[in-house]
Amino acid sequence: MDDKHGEVFRQYDLKVYNTYRARGAFLLETNQGLKLLKAFEGSKNHLIYENKVKEALVNRGMENVDVLVQNKAGEYISDDSSGTSYIIKDWFQGDECNLRDVKEVCSAAANLAILHNHMQEIEPPEEQKPYLMQQDLAVVFDKHNKELKRVRTYIWNKKQRNEFENSFLLLFDSFYHQALTATKQLQEVGYASLYEEAKTKNIVCHGNYNYHNLLVSRDIIATTNFDKCSIGVQITDLYQFLRKCMEKNNWSVELGKAVMDSYNEVKALSKEEYQTLYVLLLYPEKFWKVTNYYFNNKKSWISKRNIQKLTSQQQQMPLKADFLKELFSEM
Repeated sequence: MDDKHGEVFRQYDLKVYNTYRARGAFLLETNQGLKLLKAFEGSKNHLIYENKVKEALVNRGMENVDVLVQNKAGEYISDDSSGTSYIIKDWFQGDECNLRDVKEVCSAAANLAILHNHMQEIEPPEEQKPYLMQQDLAVVFDKHNKELKRVRTYIWNKKQRNEFENSFLLLFDSFYHQALTATKQLQEVGYASLYEEAKTKNIVCHGNYNYHNLLVSRDIIATTNFDKCSIGVQITDLYQFLRKCMEKNNWSVELGKAVMDSYNEVKALSKEEYQTLYVLLLYPEKFWKVTNYYFNNKKSWISKRNIQKLTSQQQQMPLKADFLKELFSEM
């Protein structure tokens, strides 16, 4: 155990028996169960709100969440002598959710629905509420569309292009058309009313509901890492989880139906949520992410991995189109 970690541990009413390295953190075996120690560089105000959400979940019966541990001074953040800040939170045995295991994926979808049922009417500090709001998707889509066009113009004007840039130009029109279609449809599907309802009723999203943040052990799922939670439209959580599942499983219609059924059985989707989910899936977010990464990093050297991501998206386009047609045919 490092001396600096010992400095941190002494600030808590914990007896630490063993420590193990985890990804970007340390697992702690303590007299109060398994904990996780990690460096903290975020917003203190958001951390307090995040923990309020998790404590509300525990009080409402959803105990498998990574609640923060207070130090002896009643604070969530502890500093070592070098000024590095740390947090300690409850942790759980288990493996990351396996997106190729149908049972685990469906259990994770049902877990999300339970989470959403409980993440309602959690009052934020009034002065902090504007900073805790999820960004309006209409604003996000418009910004992304402009960025796509900017990159297209930049690459088009280059005299010499690499393999990635040539592939990007070949794919641009198809993906940009999807982006514009999704942006237009967003205005027609009742998303604005969902956003207003979230603001009025203080409805909370996890913000990063993916397999990395789900620990599965037997029939128990622990939900972790709420650092991106916000007041907003909860269907965005289901979208993030479903999109990643589909990308890992070649847009399997059967699996997609199973995931949505598992969620619906616990928390029925409204017509507006169903339509918003379609629009989110239609928008080419992965194409934008690869484009954004390219534009904001060194362009003289492009990794084969990024070229493969473009190729993969091209290959999955017809599969995704069939998926959307099959699952949302009644829209």
